[in-house]
Amino acid sequence: MGLSGVECSCVTFEHLINGYCQIGEVDSAMMLYKDMCRKGFRLESSTVDAVIRGLGGENRVSQALEFLGVAIRKHGLAPKRKSYEILIKGLCQEGRMEEALKLQAEMVGKGCEPNCEIYSSFIEANTKEGNDELAEMLKEMFETQMPKEEE
Repeated sequence: MGLSGVECSCVTFEHLINGYCQIGEVDSAMMLYKDMCRKGFRLESSTVDAVIRGLGGENRVSQALEFLGVAIRKHGLAPKRKSYEILIKGLCQEGRMEEALKLQAEMVGKGCEPNCEIYSSFIEANTKEGNDELAEMLKEMFETQMPKEEE
């Protein structure tokens, strides 16, 4: 488009970034994101979520966390619950429990309660690390939360 003299809009960038993330070309999406920022465009939360899903799908949790931090600081965006799930699950799989707990606290502070996916991630990670007592406590906490979610 640029070579043809046609200027890209914010929507064009958003669609391209989302498309690249959907087909697993996250590096191309990140290059477009940087170009988008250079042109002064602002991301939408759905695009942030798409990039986090893409990076999380490639087990690039640290990069996804960094991207989220920039999106929050630079664009004032809040991720959706699914992005938090992806990040917390990735951190738990890497044994980075303290960071996962911190992110969960941030998530709860923004009004998103933990769900089955998040509890399962913490339970699996604690079981893997030999913290069976904590894993059992988390199972009990999850079971007591279930009736509230179903009501």
